[in-house]
Amino acid sequence: MFFLWAGAAISIAEIYTGSMIAPLGIKKGLLAIFIGHVIGTLFLAFGGYISFRGNRNAMEKVRDSFGGLGGKIVALLNVLQLIGWSAIMIIQGGRAISGQTKLSLNLCILVVAAVVFLWSYCFSNYTKKVNDISVIILIILCVLLFFRMDSSKALQISQNISFTTAIEITIAMPVSWLPLIGDYSKDGISGKGVFLSSFWGYFIGSVLMYSLGLAIALYTGKDIVEFLSSTGIIAALIVLLATVTTTFVDIYSAVISSKQIYSFKRNNLAIIIYCAVSTALAFIFPMENYQNFLLLIGSIFVPVYTVVFINYILKKRYNGNINIVGGIAAIAGILLYNYFNNNSLGIPTVFTFIAVAVIYLILKNVKFLGGLEND
Repeated sequence: MFFLWAGAAISIAEIYTGSMIAPLGIKKGLLAIFIGHVIGTLFLAFGGYISFRGNRNAMEKVRDSFGGLGGKIVALLNVLQLIGWSAIMIIQGGRAISGQTKLSLNLCILVVAAVVFLWSYCFSNYTKKVNDISVIILIILCVLLFFRMDSSKALQISQNISFTTAIEITIAMPVSWLPLIGDYSKDGISGKGVFLSSFWGYFIGSVLMYSLGLAIALYTGKDIVEFLSSTGIIAALIVLLATVTTTFVDIYSAVISSKQIYSFKRNNLAIIIYCAVSTALAFIFPMENYQNFLLLIGSIFVPVYTVVFINYILKKRYNGNINIVGGIAAIAGILLYNYFNNNSLGIPTVFTFIAVAVIYLILKNVKFLGGLEND
């Protein structure tokens, strides 16, 4: 489990996101990365833990809180974000390889997409040893990249980002894995093992990636693709291995989540479809909206999983079609998250979690909404 989530964290997307924090400087940047990862990875690990305890995959746990129709709505949102992530990974992998080989970007996107498809298709049942070896190689290669920079003097970055926004785009990355961690953790060996291996695997891998992106921006002044293009075979291996070890998890979980919407047996056909859709999206996805994509993920899945967590703690389970109370609380959370974020009020994820928990607990006692009788 450790290497699965370390591999999921090691990606070009995480390096790129780390570089966005560079305007804060090295000290405040690392502090934002640390705080964001503690909060976000605790959410992630607890999500994995409750799936293990209930022996249910991620979307089945959501269905336990939101009902049959509610679960399908969340599953659809999850499939959409996973396709979006797959497209982003393919774009960034294609850009990095294009910069190294000087081949056309479109051709490199197709090459990366083909490798992702083969990995997802052949290893859809998660071949542990192959993935573990790939992740170990990735960690070593990424550490070597730090020695390719002169850290004696940091550059001044002209762009601007607030400390709380930096924390939020850090939290958003592990939170984006919340709707799928249960697909893997439910088959773990122990609850403690699932929690700790998920936490430390993702925390170590992601902090390394964010710190690498921050360092590249501050100590080289280069774009991530430009820097990787100058590091030869090391970067080529990182790009390919990081892209496949992350994206195949997205594709596989998109297939699992889809089964909550529509029952089917041909997983490999679904893999083909999702790889094709992600590749097509890679040609048109507006990367300038990447930060907004991260914040959108946080605004949706933090409120949704607050309801899931509260129901787990209270040992409640909803067996109807749609949990109106949970839906109202989640929608309120989405609105509040955006309000907190747009007005730079504290750490939006933390404030939203508290607000949704309070709203949900109050509404559960309002009888005309069903109240505790929903459970």
